[in-house]
Amino acid sequence: MSNVALARDLLELVVRRLPPCARRDLEALLARLDDELWRRTLPDPFAYRESHRRGGWWHWRLYDTSDLL
Repeated sequence: MSNVALARDLLELVVRRLPPCARRDLEALLARLDDELWRRTLPDPFAYRESHRRGGWWHWRLYDTSDLL
């Protein structure tokens, strides 16, 4: 599991515990960051085979693609 996915999991927990106004602000920031993360990563076609990849969409992405080339 990537450190990025673990950090994103933690941010998701924080969002759930914030009061509504702060939650909206953080969700807006996360939406922009998530767009960038989506753009910089690739879908992992084999993620469904790994039981530890549960949770947000960020667990179903490839972060280090240097070994694919």
